[in-house]
Amino acid sequence: MPMINKTSNCLGLAALLTLLAACATQHALVTPEGFAGQSQILPASNRSRATGLLVDESFNLGPYRVTGIEGKSGSSANSKEINGVKTENKRSGFSFRLLGGPSGLTEWAGRCESRSQDVSTKLAYGISQQQGRGLFSCVCSSKDQHEATLSIASDRSWQGLSGSSSLSLSIAVDGQTYRVARYDGNGQTVPADEPFYGYRVDGGNGAVAALGLAYPGTVWLHERLPAPQREAMTCAIAGLMLHRGPQ
Repeated sequence: MPMINKTSNCLGLAALLTLLAACATQHALVTPEGFAGQSQILPASNRSRATGLLVDESFNLGPYRVTGIEGKSGSSANSKEINGVKTENKRSGFSFRLLGGPSGLTEWAGRCESRSQDVSTKLAYGISQQQGRGLFSCVCSSKDQHEATLSIASDRSWQGLSGSSSLSLSIAVDGQTYRVARYDGNGQTVPADEPFYGYRVDGGNGAVAALGLAYPGTVWLHERLPAPQREAMTCAIAGLMLHRGPQ
């Protein structure tokens, strides 16, 4: 099984939220533990491997169409340095729509934003201290006032040869919050700095949804997830897929 280096080698201060993407293992599709035979499967299709200004990043997700993607080519950044302390801020965002569905009438609007801040301080003897914080969020809303929110927060600090990082992920659907974790080649949850094959979403009673990263991507909606929440969950996960890009 191919492996990759852990967080210390695959993260850069330039963009903390690459914590989501840079450590993902390139491998075959792995079904997360607890989903086989108990889930609706939404395979992605008609998805380009490319991203960028001139690329149509729309794709099918089961009976849905992820489309109307705007703003991914735009970003802003600024930096300043005072008394040996350099601070860099970056911000970007995009919007999309989730359409179609089994009824053909589904229409959700998603708006996503990514923000990061990196602070580098020069210490004695040529040593520097680096700290970074990032936040990615997506808000999906429907015409009938239902809403889903995806939140991903990361923190990183580094001094000399030692460092640490943390990652917090969650999805809230109509006020009910679910925890999000990564899973490995055995379909089991792993820490933030380990190689991973996808994301799983769990509630108080167990698994409710998952995203497999192997191209072009696969979404599982567990039978445990209440039916009224399934399209909202699908929209939030679609936002994550667009943020990560095809693997």
